[in-house]
Amino acid sequence: MVGTSNVVIMSSKGQVVVPRAVREAVDADAGSEFIVYGSGDTIVFKKIRIPKFSAKQLEQLVNQAEKKLADAGFLDEQSRHALVKEAVEKTRHG
Repeated sequence: MVGTSNVVIMSSKGQVVVPRAVREAVDADAGSEFIVYGSGDTIVFKKIRIPKFSAKQLEQLVNQAEKKLADAGFLDEQSRHALVKEAVEKTRHG
């Protein structure tokens, strides 16, 4: 894949406009989130792609993770139950 590059100017508030061609190339729009890394004279934006899960899918993933933690001796039954309940409630409410 060939990348897209453009020259942009930073505002006095530290803002830059990402050119349309670049936004389209990475499928970014208003609300897209990025990790920003800086070193020396280089700044890199990496788009964050957070998967969306239903409450049922999240509960299954949490259950799988908890089982692995329990099998390794890290969680007791009460702690596992509390974690699942909290994760499901967070998914349902926001």
